[in-house]
Amino acid sequence: MAESAAVRALRTMDLIPYLLENPSCSIKTLAKRFATSEKQIEKDLELIFMCGLPGYTPYELIDIVLEDGVVSVIDPQVLNRPRRFSKTELVVIVLGLKILSEIKLERIDLREKIDKLIAKVSHIKDEEILINDSQMMSSKFVEIINKAIGNKQILRIGYISVTKDQSSERDVVPLTLYYSNGSLYMNAFDVEKKAERVFRVDAITRCETGAFLEYEVNQSHLPEITIELEVKDWLRFFVERNMSIIRSVKHSNQGLLVEVAVSNIDWIEKSILSHIPGIKIRAPQDFAVRVRESARNILALYESSVS
Repeated sequence: MAESAAVRALRTMDLIPYLLENPSCSIKTLAKRFATSEKQIEKDLELIFMCGLPGYTPYELIDIVLEDGVVSVIDPQVLNRPRRFSKTELVVIVLGLKILSEIKLERIDLREKIDKLIAKVSHIKDEEILINDSQMMSSKFVEIINKAIGNKQILRIGYISVTKDQSSERDVVPLTLYYSNGSLYMNAFDVEKKAERVFRVDAITRCETGAFLEYEVNQSHLPEITIELEVKDWLRFFVERNMSIIRSVKHSNQGLLVEVAVSNIDWIEKSILSHIPGIKIRAPQDFAVRVRESARNILALYESSVS
């Protein structure tokens, strides 16, 4: 079963201080210490190598050396003291905790722990971090979605697609709610398409609960396609924003060689098209041909509108 981005991020953050406390650790030792495979540890180290302060030149990045299976951290100047959160970072943390508290309404014990953590984080700075809950949960359907997640119910939703500029009705099984780039999203299983889809909650026009789910939606078994991309250095933010679907990142003379695994082919196609010419598809070839044809059709539309 593929691990979540959150699990990998937590392990990676634990890896860095562990390496500083235990210099010259072997890959084998790290894999045993963090209960994962040696291959996964190597991927985590590649991710750490891309981390650092804004600017991301060799002077700001964390320098990791891997030689004969032994790992060393060279001059970790960005890790010489505990990092202090900025007010903006604290707002993001509190916002995430508030969303989590809404999602876990049925667990009173978890709600109490989250509320205590919110109170603690909110007062790290001299002034209290205040967030307008009504703005955060602007959709009137959040409570319905939360209950459907807990009860494993199917939702019939009306949805306006921003990318396709059309309205549709969907039967979906909501899996999670999460906040990203200023918007609240619902990750759900589309019953008709038998695939995982992501919906912006503020684009849902109607939401009604339906039948209880008679089978278990196993996210790890959803059909996925692996795509190899070549991403230019100036598009590094594309990698940072999509770490949840990225399986590996390697450096090359052309930029970054990125391997992603997705089930929503339409989404990854539109995402690549919106970042041309900074992203090149290396494999599979049939997908590259599909995206190339879409680009040609878009150009043809522009040319016809001009003429």
